[in-house]
Amino acid sequence: MAHFIIRRPEVRNALSLEVLEALRSAVERLEARPDLAALVLRSEGEAAFAAGGDLRELAGLRGEEAGRAFSARVGETLERLAGLEQISIAAIEGDAYGGGVELALACDLRVMGSTSRLGLTQGRFGVTTGWGGGARLVALAGASRALEALLMQRVLDAPTCAAWGLANRVVPAGEAEAEALAWATWIGGLDRELRVGIKRVVEAGQRHRGGEAAAEEREIFARLWGGAAHEAQLAAFLKRERSGGG
Repeated sequence: MAHFIIRRPEVRNALSLEVLEALRSAVERLEARPDLAALVLRSEGEAAFAAGGDLRELAGLRGEEAGRAFSARVGETLERLAGLEQISIAAIEGDAYGGGVELALACDLRVMGSTSRLGLTQGRFGVTTGWGGGARLVALAGASRALEALLMQRVLDAPTCAAWGLANRVVPAGEAEAEALAWATWIGGLDRELRVGIKRVVEAGQRHRGGEAAAEEREIFARLWGGAAHEAQLAAFLKRERSGGG
């Protein structure tokens, strides 16, 4: 498995341009590593997962064109993160705000410590989400809850995040990384074609509705049905049946 760790605890792990470029480089490397099954993303310390973009640094990006270029650059990075063959798991300890939440939502799975909170609070600075987090929030929580969270700039506690579909699992504070690593280990034990197929089936359900999603799912199923892993498991099952095993 791969790891990406944000190491800026002195500024509550705020996302600097250097961190965002390091993330982009990590994603590029993972795109060329089909042998790796999972990515665990976490931050150093338990005070904050990521306090959003580092505004002291980002204040130098002024004007509409600078905002558009910055949003496009980071948005593409998170889109590529979301599209990785690997399963990405965010281990969230402490609070995440703004861009830190957008980063977490771009991961496939999220494990939260019980005292952690998520806040899409960009509105406090007069802007919206800009890295794809708004669309991902709608997909996970629904349009009404997304609108509430963004308009009210709500900071959601871990149980609320779980109820809204933003957290897959809430664990005792300090145990998020251990749980994420356990998940990554399990995922790493799956056949690669099966793991990728499952992720693509879910993506098809996100992109399409009804017949289109079902057609894509059937195609993925057919490839796996004719694949070596299915043939091996089927042969093992039939052998146990013939021998009277369970």
